[in-house]
Amino acid sequence: MEVKEQILKMIQKRESELPTLPVVIDRIISVASDENTTTEKLAEVISYDQGMTNKLLKLANSVYYAQKNPVETLKRAISVIGFDEIIGIALGMGILSSISDKGGLTLDMKALWIHGIGVATVSKELAKRTNPGIASKIFIPALLHDMGKVIFSVYFKQEYTQVRQFAMENKKPLYFSENAVLKLDHAILSALLMKRWDFPPSIMIPCRFHHNPESSPVQFRHQSLIINLADYLTQKAGIGHSGNPVPVTIKNAPKKIGVNESVLRLTIDQLKRKEPEIKEFFKITTS
Repeated sequence: MEVKEQILKMIQKRESELPTLPVVIDRIISVASDENTTTEKLAEVISYDQGMTNKLLKLANSVYYAQKNPVETLKRAISVIGFDEIIGIALGMGILSSISDKGGLTLDMKALWIHGIGVATVSKELAKRTNPGIASKIFIPALLHDMGKVIFSVYFKQEYTQVRQFAMENKKPLYFSENAVLKLDHAILSALLMKRWDFPPSIMIPCRFHHNPESSPVQFRHQSLIINLADYLTQKAGIGHSGNPVPVTIKNAPKKIGVNESVLRLTIDQLKRKEPEIKEFFKITTS
């Protein structure tokens, strides 16, 4: 059986060895899918997980968010961090904790998570500049865009080592090398995983098309374009590591999004300056 078939079978089979997400994560996904959900409802759902609650309160009080007054309630933490950001961070923490006991991984999960935080940070800034209407919704898919790499690294270690060797030897992007070796890339795998976990399209589709955004359904094309460019800028800034030896973005990506070269340089500089805050963000959410 080809690796691609093994992967697809594992994703589609309900009784597979894939991690089962904590109950609170299922509830958070349900909240994320409901446009009428209130801050109070989200706070109520998260409050059932004391460990997650404590981390989110600590995060809201961190230098990343630079609050003058202490944040003492979950409801206030949600307003400081952001409704969708809270959902994304909670999902990320839940997924990471479900695979944290796996050893001998082919990717550095710490570096990958820091990369994801960087991409989410840049994506939100680019969205504010070019399409404010999606700025509040882009943090989650940007943070989780490389989830497929986690599955490759955990469950297909030997095959993914071959992928990374191919990428380095041929100086090719990781998604290109995945397709060449496995006939399936991490963006597609992320989407399949998210579909299995009942993630809403607003999260799943930008992740699925972040390497070929112009193929994305129109409704989510700008989000996919932004994540594509933010991924590239985060790699250029050296924030975390995605495992990719060759940072690439699609042709004329800045123009298609609506930013110029000076904005790109400014974004990279700002991201480099924010690296200590991003690392603290990582430390709080994974400790």
